[in-house]
Amino acid sequence: MNFKGNFSATAIGSLPHTDIGTACELMFKSLPEIPCWPQLPKISAKEEMCIQYTEGLPCIKIHEDGKTVSIDVSEDTSGALAGFYETYLKNNPDLFQISRDCAIGFYAMIDRLNKSPQKSLRAVKGQVVGPITLAGSLKLSTGITALYSEEFFDVIIKLISMKAYWQFTKLSQYGLPVIIFADEPYLTSFGSAFMNIGRERAISALNEVYETVQTHGGLTGTHCCGNTDWAMLMDSKVDIVSFDAYEFMDKYLMYWREIKAFLDRGGFLAWGIVPTSSKVTSVSLNDLVKKLEEGIQFLAGKGLSKTLIKERSIITPSCGTGTLTIEEAERVMTLTHEVSAVMKNK
Repeated sequence: MNFKGNFSATAIGSLPHTDIGTACELMFKSLPEIPCWPQLPKISAKEEMCIQYTEGLPCIKIHEDGKTVSIDVSEDTSGALAGFYETYLKNNPDLFQISRDCAIGFYAMIDRLNKSPQKSLRAVKGQVVGPITLAGSLKLSTGITALYSEEFFDVIIKLISMKAYWQFTKLSQYGLPVIIFADEPYLTSFGSAFMNIGRERAISALNEVYETVQTHGGLTGTHCCGNTDWAMLMDSKVDIVSFDAYEFMDKYLMYWREIKAFLDRGGFLAWGIVPTSSKVTSVSLNDLVKKLEEGIQFLAGKGLSKTLIKERSIITPSCGTGTLTIEEAERVMTLTHEVSAVMKNK
């Protein structure tokens, strides 16, 4: 599908709201061209990023607090694993659906799209947790994380691929380009002692998720809210790299050679220019536009075409807003909308 960024706005996903209607309306109002569904962790622990996508994971154990999940390998796991692969090989995304209990905002978005599709829509966005973040966050009962268990890491990659595919099938019925993000905050540890997996392994895990969506015509993205090895991410098959342009723009732009190659191969940049911390109460629209323009000017100075940068740029908040107050989150979304509008008018 032919899609251009042109400074359209989208978001990472989470909101602090507990009223589903209000949250959904905020997404459609502030993201008139590329709305995404709201993840609502304040409604239920099941909406927490690392629990939301675990339905169907073999040997999963949810602890009494309802907020901690782990993988129980104290008994023989071979039957559970065989059952998982049997289901996976049917290649039926409906067998991996995300239930309303875990993602009420997704269903609200679908209802909203069915009732009144906006004329302004240019694409729709969904999101899953990335396989590296989920595997790095889930512990086996032996004490290691799933990232270091060859069999459970593979299961997680395939589970997340199918959850992404399922969302894609539901969102693709509107005749619009569909973007699915695999969010990878854990990549901030990539290359450190905290995350001892090789570059090739990381890329192949991500590519498996991306390819599941891309083979059906969807676009993929990955958001990392801190600093990471951006060259590694741009060497993967991802379509959109989403970075915190408010706090880490200089760190990301150090990779300008890789950014140039990434844009040349058809990649997009999601500039997370609106801070998702208490700083949002004191920044002005003007500050954010100026900062963004400086980043674009830096790339132009390195020989990238401004026309190409515009076509391949999306505006977002720097991260999700689930931990902010409702007032702060609404300001984040308003500013995201306003930065997009100013950049489009230029």
